[in-house]
Amino acid sequence: MSPYDILYIVAYALFLCGAALACRGVRQKQALWIMGTGMLINFFGTVIPNPGFQSQAIGIGSNAAIIWAIALGVAVWAVFLAAVFVRLMGRRELFFFLIVGIKLCWLADLILFIYGVYALTG
Repeated sequence: MSPYDILYIVAYALFLCGAALACRGVRQKQALWIMGTGMLINFFGTVIPNPGFQSQAIGIGSNAAIIWAIALGVAVWAVFLAAVFVRLMGRRELFFFLIVGIKLCWLADLILFIYGVYALTG
C-alpha cells in the first residue's frame, strides 16, 4: 500500500466521520471542519505532487475510465464547496442531499479509477 493510498483512506474516513456528525445534528461547525479537512487532504494529495506521494498522474497512461474518474473527482470538490455554501445559508435539507451525492460520487470515482488502472496494467 503506497503512502497515497493511506492518505486517500484517511481523507475519506475524515469526510465520512464529519458527515456522520452532521447527520446526527451534533457539533455542526466541527462536522464541517472535519469534512473540509478530509476534502483538503484529498485535494492536496491529488493535485499537488508532494515528494514521496503519488498524484493521480502516476504515469501509466489514460483511458476513458480514468478520465471519468478525474472528472468525478473535480465534481466532488465542486459539490462540496456548494454544500458548504448551502449549509452557511441555513438550508440543511439541501446540504444533506449534497453530502449524500458527494459520498456516492466519491465512491464511483474510486471504483472508476481502480478499474481504469486495472484495465491498463492488468
